[in-house]
Amino acid sequence: MKLKDKYMQLAIRGRRTIVISDIHGEKALFQQLLDQVGFSADDILIIGGDIIDKGQDSIGTMHYVFELLKQPNVHMIEGNCDRILEELYEDWLYDYMAYRRTFVHDYLEKVGRTPADYPSQQQLADDILAHYGHYREQLAALPTAIETEDFLFVHAGVDDDYLETDRERALSMPNFYKRHHQLDKYIVVGHYPACNYVEGGLFSHAVKINDTRKVIAIDGGNQVKPSGQLNALIIEADGSLKSEFVDAHPEALVIQSFEVSYQTPHTFTYPEFDIMVEEIDPYFTLAVHSQSGTEFMVKTEYIQGDRGHYRLKDDYTDLFLDVEVGKRVKVVDDTCLGYILIKKGSLVGWVPEEVLAH
Repeated sequence: MKLKDKYMQLAIRGRRTIVISDIHGEKALFQQLLDQVGFSADDILIIGGDIIDKGQDSIGTMHYVFELLKQPNVHMIEGNCDRILEELYEDWLYDYMAYRRTFVHDYLEKVGRTPADYPSQQQLADDILAHYGHYREQLAALPTAIETEDFLFVHAGVDDDYLETDRERALSMPNFYKRHHQLDKYIVVGHYPACNYVEGGLFSHAVKINDTRKVIAIDGGNQVKPSGQLNALIIEADGSLKSEFVDAHPEALVIQSFEVSYQTPHTFTYPEFDIMVEEIDPYFTLAVHSQSGTEFMVKTEYIQGDRGHYRLKDDYTDLFLDVEVGKRVKVVDDTCLGYILIKKGSLVGWVPEEVLAH
């Protein structure tokens, strides 16, 4: 199936348009973001796919989204995770469920059962569809892309001849923000967290806009990255762009100002995690990033492996953030010796533990 087979056009000029993708089963966070941006019937809301899986309330999120879709100003395109109800009979489903929370987990918790309670995967699938098969039909009817006067909204990306893009590629193409395309309008994508597109060595979950390539990446890494957030791209009625976000990280009060006079930050994101180290230090260890040859200091707790084979355990930044007494920041990781990983806005970095009340 091609993109042109599941495609709609929409006029949005002159109306504020809010674009949110990759909600991943976080209904409360989605509602919080809609409240924060002041979504109303005067606006257009475009949901960029992946409303379910990975988060804690896929069933509730799906129900809420389809209630919203009854309003004429709300539209949605499909995402790769939204196909789970099409894939209940696939051989790989149970293996996938072993490491990723899904709609199926939500259903099993709701009915108080486990996969072992079903004689076969087919019977589990039949049971789910007996209750939620109507959602499968509604999801299957969603467009793969929405094109407006100045934008194309698609979950992951498109090929040069965009209308001929295979549906599978449109839903799962990686790294589209780094690609060039032939359209004379902006392409807005989710799917691949924007923080993976490192700019200036910074680890940031903010919406990223490349005016040269006319690509906008809005996936804030919600439920995928430990420091992730849920982003909203806002296209104002006059065509100007801005963004807002919410996250669920706990707050901490800054009780002592901290400032770094000079630093050159480095950030390494999935999948380039291989590093070389010689001597492990309790606090920070000197390392060389294998793929780039960059030398940097890594918080020792973020090193995995032994006997000369080392990797970063997750996305990593060596940035130290300036913070001001009396301000509040978000805590991402307070389990490391002497230092805390925080967010200031959408930006992730380290501070000494003594500067926060926590």
